[in-house]
This record gives sequence, C-alpha cells and structure tokens, in this order.
Amino acid sequence: MKLFSTERTDVYLLTLDHSTSFQRFLLDNRANFAPFEPLRNDEYFAINNISDRIRNALLDYEERKCILMVFTLKNENEIIGSINFTNFIFGVFQACYLGFSLDQAYQGKGLMYEALKGSITYVHDNYKIHRIMANHLPDNLRSNKTLSSLGFAKEGYAQSYLKINGQWQDHILNSLILPE
Repeated sequence: MKLFSTERTDVYLLTLDHSTSFQRFLLDNRANFAPFEPLRNDEYFAINNISDRIRNALLDYEERKCILMVFTLKNENEIIGSINFTNFIFGVFQACYLGFSLDQAYQGKGLMYEALKGSITYVHDNYKIHRIMANHLPDNLRSNKTLSSLGFAKEGYAQSYLKINGQWQDHILNSLILPE
C-alpha cells in the first residue's frame, strides 16, 4: 500500500507483498548493515522468518503501535530503504522511535533525507506524534548528518546502550520535537 511519494521516491507500508523484495534488500546489504545492527543469523534472512516479522508488524500497525515503511525509487519496484517508527506512546508523551536503513548503492544522494522528511510529516499528520527519538552509534557520521539536517537535536550520550554486532555499544540520543 503506497502511503505517499516524494520527488524521487515512493514510500509504502511494509506488507507481505514486499516479502521477497525486502528479503533481497536485507541480503544485499547484510554486510553493510552488520556494524549497525544486532547480530543476525541465517534464519533472520529466511523468507518465512521475514514474512512472520511483517505479519507481526502489521498486527502492531493495526493497534497503532508502529508503522514500518519501505521505499523505492519513484515508479520502480526494488526496495532501496526502510524506515521504522516503533514503540508509539500516546497520552501525555506522544512519542516514538525512528530507525532507518538505506541500500549502500544509494547512499550519498539525499534519498534517505527525502524519504525521512516525508515519513516524519506522514507520522506527525496521522498519529499526532510530538517527539521522535532516534539514536545512533557515535561513529555513524551518516546517520548523524541525516538526523541533524532533519532538525533532530542531540539530547544525550548513553553508555553501553544497545548490543550491536555482538558488543554493547554507546549511542548518541537525539530527538525531533514536532509542533502541536
């Protein structure tokens, strides 16, 4: 289901129709993403496991807990990036977490910025989220630059925050405050 388009991308809700293309995206970028993610075994990349994760994410989407998106170049089918808004909290907090990844072949072209900008607007308009939090490894300069260009502000430094690539690693904590 297409959610919206930007000048150069089409952004979709991640559904079971994307299972094979999403698997290809993950496999093609396995080595590239490894330094920034938890350890992944071969089972993680199996199509039945990917389909199960998508099914579970769709259940959470229906309950307004998250929205997982993928994007392609405009009018194309190959997934080149993913954007995840997770752990929605409503009430007095109105916040969520953002995660994103881009195929290594498309980095440095502003496509992630473009898709994220539209996605943030979509989440703000449809979920009335006030705070989006996004954290990254201290040496992940690309994520730092992308988040900064979108208006995210550094809010802190968390030691031994997440177990990434098999090791507990520090993270820079960032957030974007959206108008009411």
